[in-house]
Amino acid sequence: MAKKKKNPVEVYQMICGSCSSRNYVTRLKRENKSLEVSKYCPVERKHTPHKAKKA
Repeated sequence: MAKKKKNPVEVYQMICGSCSSRNYVTRLKRENKSLEVSKYCPVERKHTPHKAKKA
């Protein structure tokens, strides 16, 4: 039988840097675990830095 390949993509949640709410979900390759992006936070109603954390 053929071996099943592992999926190189994992699910991460985007956590707001200022209010710590989990607003977004993204899929990243295992090598790109440290991701920080400026995204809109609906709790604070402004753009804030969001970091990726394992779901």
